[in-house]
Amino acid sequence: MSAAQQADMVVPTPGDVDDLAAVLSFLEAHEARHGTAPAPTYFLSGAGESDQVELTEQVHAVLKQVVAALSRGQSISVLTRDREISTQQAAEILGVSRPTVVRLIDDGELLAHVPGSVRRRLRLADVLAYREALRERRNRFITDSAAAYADSADEDVMALLREARSVR
Repeated sequence: MSAAQQADMVVPTPGDVDDLAAVLSFLEAHEARHGTAPAPTYFLSGAGESDQVELTEQVHAVLKQVVAALSRGQSISVLTRDREISTQQAAEILGVSRPTVVRLIDDGELLAHVPGSVRRRLRLADVLAYREALRERRNRFITDSAAAYADSADEDVMALLREARSVR
């Protein structure tokens, strides 16, 4: 198992099955009463009155699957994986062409791998980190350039610098 993956196993005890059946019954009854058209809102609450957080539809669906499996006496494994994207998706995120992304991969600036096919896959987190690093380099360049022209009396240069600073 790679560092990007983590597995945790939950095995229900016989006493848990009855409690889980009640939770599953509540969820199914709620869906039968309210349907799924307008998405119902679910909350995870703690012991305190204000200890409450709204669950997303995705988290609710996962919890429902977990509870259903546990109520059947099955064990559960949670496996986390990094989201992977194609070179075209990376290009769209970075605002560059796909061949540019391929060049960045070939130059070692972006990490990618080939999972059983000829298509490269990139971790979304790596692409977002590269985009942020690129923004920081651009901002640093603008700041350094502005410092070099700070004493300039040329009004056109000063207007361009003001515009560049406002775009950041």
